[in-house]
Amino acid sequence: MKKIAILTCAEMPEMLPYDQAVQKILIKRGFITDVLIWDEVLKLSRTHLKQYDLVLIRTIWDYYKKTDEFNDFLVRLEDENINVLNPVDIIRWNMDKKYLMQLESEGYDIIPTIFNFAGEDSFSLALDKGWEKAVLKPMISAGSYDTFVLDMCQKAKFDGLIEQYFQNRPYMLQEFVSEIALGEISTITFTEPGKGSDVVLSYSIKKVPKEGDYRVQNDFGGVYSLHEVDAKIKQLSHKITTRFNDRLLYQRLDGIWRNGKFLIMELELVEPDLYLNFSKQALNQWVGILERILNKN
Repeated sequence: MKKIAILTCAEMPEMLPYDQAVQKILIKRGFITDVLIWDEVLKLSRTHLKQYDLVLIRTIWDYYKKTDEFNDFLVRLEDENINVLNPVDIIRWNMDKKYLMQLESEGYDIIPTIFNFAGEDSFSLALDKGWEKAVLKPMISAGSYDTFVLDMCQKAKFDGLIEQYFQNRPYMLQEFVSEIALGEISTITFTEPGKGSDVVLSYSIKKVPKEGDYRVQNDFGGVYSLHEVDAKIKQLSHKITTRFNDRLLYQRLDGIWRNGKFLIMELELVEPDLYLNFSKQALNQWVGILERILNKN
């Protein structure tokens, strides 16, 4: 009987409701399905995960607060040659937002960003670029963790934030793009690893912050709705699948439109919310892909 381990975190031991629904369907179809807390696995035998035909990373939403433990976990997955999706090398690349710098160097359009690794004078660089407002955030973060918005006249505030939060810690300074008020677009794409770059499904969610805010997360009052997939974004998602040699199971491309260009805010390849609660078709497709992958192994 095929076995799948679905990874979550101690803060979300029950996962999301739609992940629970997926688990129930898989069990009903005859698969052994275990939900594991990712960092508790580190306390178990090194070979514990080898019993599973697939390890699926889902709501491990505290990994950015435990980066040493998470890196140890990734090493274990590699050492034991665990079948994990998305693959470990892609997860490692994607967990640090310096990946945006690489995407930009390859010609992808990203939110205007200054990457700071060794105490460069990012504030002056932002002023030279004519920014009026900026967002300060860590290279490894999620959900607006240690994220701050400041006007470019607030040098003292910037210096204070650097002193308090970013000593010996790489950070990013991004231009505050006012178009965020019109909504952030998240486009989720499913593919079957090893089957070429054929997209199984793409769907989009539009996330609009509450009036006067810039944060689109539900926790801060953001409103979400199913949105038509734009042809340009779909083409971009296909390009990303090809970039990773057709090894992705899932990707979530987050961005905003500005002057006719789609600017990438995030490329989520580690543990994105897939918003399966917005589309029964997407949930069914997701289960179908997992079932086919399990039956191949």
